[in-house]
Amino acid sequence: MAKRLPRDPEKERAILDAAVERFGADGFNASTDKIAEMAGVSKGSVFRYFDNKKKLYVAAVKHAVATLVDTVDLTVWTNSDDFVTMIINATKYKTELSHQYPNEFALLTRVYAQDNLIPQKVRQEVFGIFTKWQAEIEDTVVTRMVDKMPIRHDLDRAQVKKYLTLILGTISAEVQKELEEHPEMKRIEDMGSLISTVKDYLAMAEFGVVESS
Repeated sequence: MAKRLPRDPEKERAILDAAVERFGADGFNASTDKIAEMAGVSKGSVFRYFDNKKKLYVAAVKHAVATLVDTVDLTVWTNSDDFVTMIINATKYKTELSHQYPNEFALLTRVYAQDNLIPQKVRQEVFGIFTKWQAEIEDTVVTRMVDKMPIRHDLDRAQVKKYLTLILGTISAEVQKELEEHPEMKRIEDMGSLISTVKDYLAMAEFGVVESS
């Protein structure tokens, strides 16, 4: 039996970086020939490291997540004094990250959308990787923010966290869309109308939408 050659960390990193970029741009149908060319290795080397395209795709998703895990500064969320500040600052920060790491965001966006071109078993696996990471961030952020709030004694804190996670996710998506459509809004001082809208949404969440009798 032939002895397996040792792995070259630099070569492996080059393959993963190329895979993240091509899978992010072209989806699962990305050419492994192109990935090998971008990485500066032979196609045989790609499959020596990752066996097949499915394993390469999973490894690329894990690599993209690991890159962001090493980068994301959760204090942008957790050091906020209130949810309005947290949503604005965190959404700005996420937008900045997406510009710094466009390949990682492109790939993970496909994973989140559960791209039908990805084989089902692989799709389930990578979606699980993404959602686990997302849940860990949300739990850390929302837990620390809820700990600062005077929650009603008749409410279960776990349910409050779940409720706020859903609400904040929806509002954050709306804020991100607004910021992408108006790139000139770079400072908090420029976001008066947007902040007012966020405050209105949060007030509805806190006090409800039905007129008290």
